[in-house]
Amino acid sequence: MKKTLRKPENWQDFESLCKKLWGEIWECSEIKKNGRSGQKQHGVDVYGIPKEEEQYFGIQCKGKDDYTNASISKKEIDAEIEKAEKFQPELKKFYFATSANKDSSIEEYVRLKDIESRRIGLFEIHLFCWEDIVDLIEENKKTYDWYVKNIDFKTHYSVSVRFQDDSDKLVFLPKLYKNNITYKLKQREEVSFGLHQYSPEDNRRIGLEIAAEPQPIRYFINDCTFNKSASVFSLVFTNTGNTAIKNFKVYFQFIGENFTIDTVTKQDSFLDMYKYTYNTFINEGKNGAVFEPQQEILVQKDTVRTDDFCIRPNIDGVQDVEIKWQLVSEDFDDSGSLLVQLQPEIIEKSSTVGYEFPLENEIRFDNYHE
Repeated sequence: MKKTLRKPENWQDFESLCKKLWGEIWECSEIKKNGRSGQKQHGVDVYGIPKEEEQYFGIQCKGKDDYTNASISKKEIDAEIEKAEKFQPELKKFYFATSANKDSSIEEYVRLKDIESRRIGLFEIHLFCWEDIVDLIEENKKTYDWYVKNIDFKTHYSVSVRFQDDSDKLVFLPKLYKNNITYKLKQREEVSFGLHQYSPEDNRRIGLEIAAEPQPIRYFINDCTFNKSASVFSLVFTNTGNTAIKNFKVYFQFIGENFTIDTVTKQDSFLDMYKYTYNTFINEGKNGAVFEPQQEILVQKDTVRTDDFCIRPNIDGVQDVEIKWQLVSEDFDDSGSLLVQLQPEIIEKSSTVGYEFPLENEIRFDNYHE
């Protein structure tokens, strides 16, 4: 896919670009800018004799009066052609190069002026609008490298955001129990852990959290289980520009319904109390997150990676979760999106559960542990 190149920031840079570009196209190392600012230029800003030609070609670079919103009118075209007729020695071809976007009516007018000029034995007339110039830049490597990569002329910020496998879409096949639960009454009892007494309501809440948590591993005192309902991924940021990205962070929004998202805990045993460092933080209840890397500067070609995310579907059926990201930094911001697709495998299960208070029977999607 072709990238859109940003227009130069002022008319001086645009004129320099035209000189560099047509110098390469014409294979003319002697191409020059005409005179200096304030002098009469006879409609020609840049001129040279292309390879295997014997006459001069001239370029009028339009975009000086209102560069940001540069446009070219029929009146300007007529005036510049009249000036170019006085250029010495006589031109063989005369080009309008403009930072303005393409306009079919202006292009038609220049074609008609071209035929008219040729019929009376004068120079050819051609128009190149910004889209045409972008095509030429991308076809001429030396100019492209100079325009895009030369930091003295143009600072080029760019970032690539991909999943850990360098893709922009991941497909997961998590397993879920479709648990058909029948509740029956049992004698009320209190459960004590240390000094804390857990009520039946507490027990149910804790049980539901365990049954639906997205963490890929659950640790016990002497064992652990692997949650096959959870899917794990991370995102990798690469500086693909020619300038360091400074003081940056990235915001995420997970677009979709009926899933649970979290960051994977770095705990590696039941009694692991180490205070690990994290760089990615979930906004509880908002399906959002923020990535705050420890390093303040991401240099060219370097990469940085988020903590692992874990995601778990809460329903039967395929669903897409779009991950929208927005990078903000000291001098640059960008945004985009990636896609996670969840295709759960459903395993039917029936269970009878005793509770101390009456509950309606229900169907619940529980984690599948191994």
